[in-house]
Amino acid sequence: MAKLIKRGAEADIWLGRWLHLPAIFKVRTPRPYMHERLDERTRKHRTYHEAQFVAESKKLGVPTPLVYHVNVGSFTIVMQYLPGPRLKELLACPTPRLYLCRSMGAHLATLHSHGVVHGDPTTSNFIFSDGKLAVIDFGLSYRTTLLEDIAVDLHLVKEVFSSAHADLSKDAMDEFKLGYATVAGLPKTERLWERARDIERRGRYARSEWGATS
Repeated sequence: MAKLIKRGAEADIWLGRWLHLPAIFKVRTPRPYMHERLDERTRKHRTYHEAQFVAESKKLGVPTPLVYHVNVGSFTIVMQYLPGPRLKELLACPTPRLYLCRSMGAHLATLHSHGVVHGDPTTSNFIFSDGKLAVIDFGLSYRTTLLEDIAVDLHLVKEVFSSAHADLSKDAMDEFKLGYATVAGLPKTERLWERARDIERRGRYARSEWGATS
């Protein structure tokens, strides 16, 4: 009997068994605010492509769950269950494991260097399992080589550290940048972070303009 462990905006996550192995079943659920046929087409597309990104990332050397089965018709991906705490929880411990932020940076840099943007790089989407930091939830991933798109991923990381881990934000970012630079190289890392800072500045300007006109 499968057990519902998370109900998300776009998918339900179930823990069950697949061929006698513990497994995660990610099932994309209908969105009533969308036209039925468009919603079905979108869910099929995202189911197929997420499974592709999970498998491709593993081939690149980034730890991800094994994909056991994909059923586009039922909008379901069956994946390996990775037991262990999320990075978010490990950073909230009395002795936070900041060094894992270095692995987080290295994993994202590997994806970016192969034209893959994660799309939702929060500390909830990194799990420490079997002695390694693994990446999960590629539901918003897409392919790109644009510096701006990659910098958005980094901007999101900075926002996560600043909001969810405010007390550790600077140290976590330093570790993340170090891990990122070991893969991408320092010059490229600095260019990307400058673009991420530019995105942040534009966001602040837009918010101030909105406040001035509201």
